[in-house]
Amino acid sequence: MASVALFEDAQWQSFAPLTLTRATFDVKVGARTYFEEYSEPPEALITREYLAHVTHERHAQCSVNPSGIDKDTIFVNGLVHPGALQLDRLLGISHTFAITSAGRLVVARLAGKGIEYLADCAAKGKRIETKKLDVGKSTELGLQDTHGLLSEPWNIISALENSLAMQIGGSASEVQGQLDSGVKVIGKGRVMVGKDAEVEEGTVLDTTAGGIYIGPQAHVSPSRIGGPAYIGAMTQVKQFTIIESSYIGYNCRVGGEIEQSIVSDHTNKAHAGFLGHSYVGEWANIGAMTATSDLKMTYGNIKMNSVSGKGKANTGMNKLGSFFADMCKTSIGTLVYSGMRIGVSSHLHGLVANDVPSFTIYGKGIGAKNAELRLDSAIETQRKMMSRRGQKMTEAYEQMMEHVFSMTAPERRRGRAGKNKFSI
Repeated sequence: MASVALFEDAQWQSFAPLTLTRATFDVKVGARTYFEEYSEPPEALITREYLAHVTHERHAQCSVNPSGIDKDTIFVNGLVHPGALQLDRLLGISHTFAITSAGRLVVARLAGKGIEYLADCAAKGKRIETKKLDVGKSTELGLQDTHGLLSEPWNIISALENSLAMQIGGSASEVQGQLDSGVKVIGKGRVMVGKDAEVEEGTVLDTTAGGIYIGPQAHVSPSRIGGPAYIGAMTQVKQFTIIESSYIGYNCRVGGEIEQSIVSDHTNKAHAGFLGHSYVGEWANIGAMTATSDLKMTYGNIKMNSVSGKGKANTGMNKLGSFFADMCKTSIGTLVYSGMRIGVSSHLHGLVANDVPSFTIYGKGIGAKNAELRLDSAIETQRKMMSRRGQKMTEAYEQMMEHVFSMTAPERRRGRAGKNKFSI
């Protein structure tokens, strides 16, 4: 019987720095990744070589970058939603084929050499050229047929509200935890409260625009949550927090105002401040009074720098915040302009009006010189943060950090992050 293998294409570069530490199919799109959208886990995962071990730790049930793949396998791009494909029909096709969009491979069945070529390109993070796949039939999709294929990071934010609404669903409400009598529920949307979760008196749950999910052992102090919204298990929502159309991951601490944003697992944003139309990776720490801009004074569309730093792209969105990679940290009172890419393990101070390379201490916004964050310091800090949540850094995770540090060195040179000691 045919099986499914998810693969990465070179478009992972457009989603950097979010995808420097994870495969494209492990990026949250709403409350779930595209990997998690499959009813049964794909049998194989094909990712960049340096991410193979951490990807296997995330998906122990899957074969990651296997040496041999069955010829009956259907290869699916990790940036396409499975609901956008007629997988049942595709699994029944016996001949080799490739379906592309704007030159990108979306889905294919391949023979031996084609499988080897795709796996090699994915492992090296290189572009897959369809003509080298040697397939019996090739089909190019029009734009109207590729709504489920992500091309740029802002696609995640533009789709966030609809994604959350569909993922939370519209069936009957279910309360297993404690919903205090003083909690006010507005609207007729779904409310789900997991086992051992508590929502305190004075909280307002507004389901007018969509349902609200609050995971097991989560704790919500008096706050306002507007659906569609997802609060992960063991997460703490601090007093007087405002959350609108957002995903908050597992074991987070959140406060202040969060609007149409994704806050990934183990991340802290526990104090006052504003996070709008933004994506924050895992193990990040957003300091008190940090605020993101998500609207221009002219109400025009927001532009973002390309990953290469050559030119800007019009996002087509007039409301868009910034993209914060794993392990980044902001100091008290940090202000971040819209459309910024904030790198892995970066430290931000003051006004941030430029993209910030990974492993950079950004001091430009307070009149200080940018500096490179030493790798040993970054690893030790991450070990401490993990231990605070009862986790231990694995060897694979540390090696991944080392690789990302090395591969992003040119970005730091362009960003003038020297090896000087950072000082205020």
